[in-house]
Amino acid sequence: MSLYTRKGDSGDTSLPNGKQVSKDDARVEAYGDVDELTSQISFLNALCSADGSIPASRRASYYKPLLERIIRELFAVGGAIAIPGADKPFAEEIKALEKEIDALEHSLPQLKCFILPTGSPASCQCQVCRTVCRRVERRVVTFLREEPAGTEGNGALQYLNRLSDLLFALSRRINADSGIEDTKL
Repeated sequence: MSLYTRKGDSGDTSLPNGKQVSKDDARVEAYGDVDELTSQISFLNALCSADGSIPASRRASYYKPLLERIIRELFAVGGAIAIPGADKPFAEEIKALEKEIDALEHSLPQLKCFILPTGSPASCQCQVCRTVCRRVERRVVTFLREEPAGTEGNGALQYLNRLSDLLFALSRRINADSGIEDTKL
């Protein structure tokens, strides 16, 4: 099987159910942005794995499993958006993100002001992931507004909303593990 098919040369693509749509269809834009977010988080995982300022045991026991789980979950989010009628509530995944956010917030100094997205390379990449995640949320909202069914993708939207919050808290934790304080605004 060849990697190229030439079927998309006219600006159309096939959804997993075989339906032909434009490559700039709101659904395609949304799951394409999920794909970008997945790649950005994969890069974050690589940075965390190589960051010598984060204790090695913490890199292996916390960051790697967490980020790899999120990468797998994002594949499911992309699928829920890509396949018409494949909405999934993501309730368990959302609860797991909320539990992780609560643990991270409990382990960090309480925020009383805005902070800048600064610090270690891994923390800065985590902030990039957060902003990409927020863009993905906006794309999913646009998709949901245009989708006739109106409910498809809501679980994905909720998951992405929690994930962006987790990425913010995680960026702060990465800096703390690296001995870097938040840059207050």
